[in-house]
Amino acid sequence: MKRKASTLLPLLFVISVFLFFIFYFTTYSLKETLTYFPPHPQLSYAEAFTNLELESVIDENQYKLKWTTQSLLEQNAYLRQDVSLLFEDGYLKDIQSTWKENTEAIIQTKEVKGEDIGQYRSITFHHAEIHQDNQPITSVQTLSSTYLYLIDSPLKKISAFKNPNNLEEKETKRTIDYLVDERQKIELKSLLETFQLNSDDFQIISLTDLPLYEEEGYPYIDKEKTSQFLGGLWEGLYQEYVLSIEKEDGSLISPIGSTTPYILFSKEAKEAKEVLILLRTADGEPILLRQAIS
Repeated sequence: MKRKASTLLPLLFVISVFLFFIFYFTTYSLKETLTYFPPHPQLSYAEAFTNLELESVIDENQYKLKWTTQSLLEQNAYLRQDVSLLFEDGYLKDIQSTWKENTEAIIQTKEVKGEDIGQYRSITFHHAEIHQDNQPITSVQTLSSTYLYLIDSPLKKISAFKNPNNLEEKETKRTIDYLVDERQKIELKSLLETFQLNSDDFQIISLTDLPLYEEEGYPYIDKEKTSQFLGGLWEGLYQEYVLSIEKEDGSLISPIGSTTPYILFSKEAKEAKEVLILLRTADGEPILLRQAIS
């Protein structure tokens, strides 16, 4: 009996190691991918939102923001996944990404430090993968977004607002929006010239403006394909932008510090077959991505 036990121990060890690696790499692959499936015909989100608020003031120049996303599906999903991007003055400042199995809800909260006045915009992609017995795999997705302005003056401490309530806040918003918009126009013009693209051939939408089109539909894309377009777009963005950006020399770079991506919808076709995505990395390299619309 002792001899049998001694021969079983190595076998059990090998099996344990094998099972561990199966679990590890399955889990890793889930985290490293976001996969779109055809939309579920009935399911939707009971709620989905993104919020930014001023949590505390550290000193006369620094503050701390509370960045929250939350989504609740109508029923449990095989896989829930939320990806949220935070932009400061048009540059990616931070990322939140969470996935959970066998749940209907995801809540993400993060503290973010900032300095001086600024414009913050956040967009979140809420995704669910639905597995039902003897049925094809489907998915449910939606977008949420928010924004926040930080104001600072010699006469009072740092404060925040979404919609201006007085003359000072209105002037601050106007100034910040103008400076950010002008810089982004120059950046977009430079990217278009780099890749020899004519702006007249495209309808161009900033990534952070995508939620504005979710109800009415996206240009040159059939309204019935809105879910399909968003799912495919974010599947590509997650792999080629959120996780890392591949540069021309093949090296990978973090997306933090890159410009807000622009989505280019071609006017040439009655129904778009692909969209182009333009951005610039933190170290200044222009990037062109292509996302097919199946």
